Amino acid sequence: MLLRYLAVFIGVLALPAMATDIYKTRDKDGNVVYTDKPLAGDSEQVNLPPINSLSSGNAPSIPERVKPQQPQLERYDINVLSPRENVTIPPGQRDLAIAVGLSHSLSENHWILYFINDELIEETKSTSIVIQDIPRGTHRITIDVIDNDGNILGQSDALEVNVIRPTVKRNATPQPSPR
Repeated sequence: MLLRYLAVFIGVLALPAMATDIYKTRDKDGNVVYTDKPLAGDSEQVNLPPINSLSSGNAPSIPERVKPQQPQLERYDINVLSPRENVTIPPGQRDLAIAVGLSHSLSENHWILYFINDELIEETKSTSIVIQDIPRGTHRITIDVIDNDGNILGQSDALEVNVIRPTVKRNATPQPSPR
């Protein structure tokens, strides 16, 4: 019930300034009632403050909220210098050297990641590594540069290398011959 009277009071306050007088009185249960017509007996006139209003031409401009910009991440172009695409590693060569060129020097908090077949082989600051005893087969090599937060700052194109290893056949186990 009190909320209803409060709503009426707020509605009365919203009336334009040229509205008629407002009166405050109490009903038979003692609740305060606001009305534009005086009720019997103890109604008293209420003096309301002037209504605040602004025309749209005078409204202050509110600046649009702008999201803080993320700092621009430093980008790297990565060029695989060695090995070349689709090279064949002969049986006598046991190790594979990988060398990369970067578009600019590696920053202090940046790292080079070397992947073979999407498996991380090494995380280093060096632009060259040697993988010892690389197994036979075709391998996919990719290189990424990341920052300390793991943001990728550059990725190389994938390249494939083919590694040939001799197949060692064991002598067949002698089988007894039927008599």
